Amino acid sequence: MIAPLIELAARRTTLADAALKTDETTSLRFAGGRVVSAAVSRSQGVNLRVVAEGRMGFAGTTDDDAPALLESALTSARQGEAASVALPRPAAKPPAVQTHGARAATANLAELTALGTLVRDRLAAEHADLGILVERSIGSVRVANTRGLDAGYDVTCVTLAVEAARIRNGRRVVIGGRLAGVDLPSLVELEGLIARLRQRLAWAERDAEVPAGRHLVGFLPSALPLLLLPVEQALLGKAVLQNSSPLGRRKGARVYSELFSLRDNPLLDGRPGSRPVDDEGVPSRVVSLIQAGQVEGFLYDLETATRVGVSPTGHGRRSTFAKPQPAWTNVVVEPGASSFEELLGVVGDGLLVEGTRGAPVGNAIGGTFAQPAAVAWRVSGGEVLGLAQEVTVAGNAHDLLGRVAAVGRDAMWIGCRSAPTLVVEGVSVF
Repeated sequence: MIAPLIELAARRTTLADAALKTDETTSLRFAGGRVVSAAVSRSQGVNLRVVAEGRMGFAGTTDDDAPALLESALTSARQGEAASVALPRPAAKPPAVQTHGARAATANLAELTALGTLVRDRLAAEHADLGILVERSIGSVRVANTRGLDAGYDVTCVTLAVEAARIRNGRRVVIGGRLAGVDLPSLVELEGLIARLRQRLAWAERDAEVPAGRHLVGFLPSALPLLLLPVEQALLGKAVLQNSSPLGRRKGARVYSELFSLRDNPLLDGRPGSRPVDDEGVPSRVVSLIQAGQVEGFLYDLETATRVGVSPTGHGRRSTFAKPQPAWTNVVVEPGASSFEELLGVVGDGLLVEGTRGAPVGNAIGGTFAQPAAVAWRVSGGEVLGLAQEVTVAGNAHDLLGRVAAVGRDAMWIGCRSAPTLVVEGVSVF
């Protein structure tokens, strides 16, 4: 559909571009040791942007009616904003990156079921209530515009999510783990996930009280979004454009600990957020955002880059029915040098947070939070004593990232984030 759509649009617009995305997802859910549901869903969406008579319009559809989609976009343009975008020309050679796994694409239902069965069997001795999700997606992305660009790539993604639950003193304790990548997980990855779940279940055999106050707190990779999300939002070009980013005027300044570095990397083979071009056809590239605590850059799509007066970074993302927005691909926090034992020594008498409960509470981009810990561990004398009772952690993410005491070398991929354990000072615990 995308080629005839662009041909039609070229006759009636100053410029136009479109993104076509397809997806087929197979989902298997295990409970009580067996498959309880299996489903296949399919979707297709086209997003069209046009500039006509100096104004931009947007429209989307899930069907194949190109003329109707163009008419909707032209109608939108009549009431749209003044045009502020220049479309890219075809790249000589888009960067190479693996976004598609042959084994994942051809895996049948029996092979996907075997993934969940393997995890179930390896954790059988833990006597936990297991919930397992195995999900395989196959799709494609194609971007074209009226300047001759026509780029596309195939996508696969396999997700394995596990929850192991036990009842402790009337409280249901859930320990979770997740793997995601463009291909089926390796045996090494599976064994690593199983080992982490076993360790956490062993820690949960004991309870431990945590005194209220300010503590050194270790945020495990699964808990780091609490600190990272405000920074990620503040580094988007849209926030800079709207003057809502606390980092917008601080490029070149050191605002965080020298131990904290952050980048976006869409060119990592085999990771869920990887891609050769963004949803506007701009070639992907690695962008350093925070280096040794210093703000080095921001992420832009075409429109925000034009309005701010900088070059786009290749971070435009489109959904079917919305205008493009700048967005992250693969978030990478640079690991440090500390072993896990050394991290526990730095925590000393404090807390290790596995994850928090619910949506962030407080000022998201401003960084202020007060969040109940879903699972946390009491640390004393550099050793894990046991499962912390109900606690809430509070503070400001931007301030706390300025007080990083140690960074682990235990970087772990969770979805589209790679992060190590961070130990920070001055977290309020109550």
